[in-house]
Amino acid sequence: MDESLVRACCALRRELHAHPEAGFEETWTQARLRAALVDIAGVDAAAIAPCARTGLVVDIDGPGAPARRIALRADMDALRMQEANPRLPYRSARDGFAHMCGHDGHMAGLVLAAALLARRRDRLPPDAGVRLLFQPAEEGGRFEAGWRHGGALPMIRGGALDGVDEIYGLHNLPTAPVGAVRVKAGAVMGRSSELRISVTGAGGHRRGHASQPHNGVDPVVAGAHVVAALQTVVSRNVPAAESAVVSVTNFHAGSGALNVIPDAALLTGTIRDFDDGVFETVKSAVTRVVEGTCAALGATATVEIATKYPPVVNYKEGAAAVARAAAREGRDVDLDDGLPLLAGEDFSYFLRPQDGGLARGAFFFVGAAEERFDFNDNALPVAAAMFVRLVEDRLGAELYPEDLR
Repeated sequence: MDESLVRACCALRRELHAHPEAGFEETWTQARLRAALVDIAGVDAAAIAPCARTGLVVDIDGPGAPARRIALRADMDALRMQEANPRLPYRSARDGFAHMCGHDGHMAGLVLAAALLARRRDRLPPDAGVRLLFQPAEEGGRFEAGWRHGGALPMIRGGALDGVDEIYGLHNLPTAPVGAVRVKAGAVMGRSSELRISVTGAGGHRRGHASQPHNGVDPVVAGAHVVAALQTVVSRNVPAAESAVVSVTNFHAGSGALNVIPDAALLTGTIRDFDDGVFETVKSAVTRVVEGTCAALGATATVEIATKYPPVVNYKEGAAAVARAAAREGRDVDLDDGLPLLAGEDFSYFLRPQDGGLARGAFFFVGAAEERFDFNDNALPVAAAMFVRLVEDRLGAELYPEDLR
């Protein structure tokens, strides 16, 4: 692979890392990627179009009018958190925002793939093309009032998949060796659902002085029992061969007064699973356990469960194509080592026809082992090569007979 091109994309990755932006706010990132696609990758500016406000759709087509296309996707947004690498030369220049999930590397890797594809576009079949999707808000973001999801659905509704036959995406995997590829057919990442429990007691100044708890109903005690009782939901309702997680991650009650029992408590958290049937079982059990526990203590409760992302489910043919691409590059490939993961991923919508997605494709992982997380630049050419080899496999092309390693 052209070393000067790899260096340019590594420099781009570090620049993106230093300028993180949250979901649907990636205006600087969008402009920088557009410039990089033209200047570094050599993509025709007319082939780059905005989508979902801050995303990009980029077409690299063969000599003729494309009747079939493969799409490749990278996510763009950063996390709302503080940079954890204070000595990093290219650390975040924005307090409270940081690329701590590796999306900076995903973007730079796709720009590198774009450059490799653009250089050999004349070798694409006359009826074939490649579409690159730079997707905003994988982590979620405020797109409009009431919007609960990330950027995949607005990309789909904005026409990003029009004329596309299958789609592939990747994520770095810090727990795997650099350059290793991990993929499997079926569920590869979990459904991510938000859990919100409102517990109401009878406290306050008149009925809930901390010295006289018998005069009220303490929502803190009820909430604490709820947290403990929820630990039985999976172990006592989900078969051992299935997987699910119920985690309470926030518990809020009171206004700070040490001598007043509050009227209410709010518990929030997450439910993770891979299967629709398991999800319905867990959802029913959570509601039953919460309401029953609170009733036993004289309190009342309401339970809200809203799915943010469905599971990422790979198609068998797509996973096999990823494995072939990895073998073509001589990469260590494992069809299920460490998979599936219960982490959620917005890419799930791209593989769900019921949501406007496609019935062909896969999501996979590229090893990027780092002791203290920052995207490993050594994984950039691996990610780009995997995308190129997938294009070759799915479109029946031979763009790079030579080794890309």
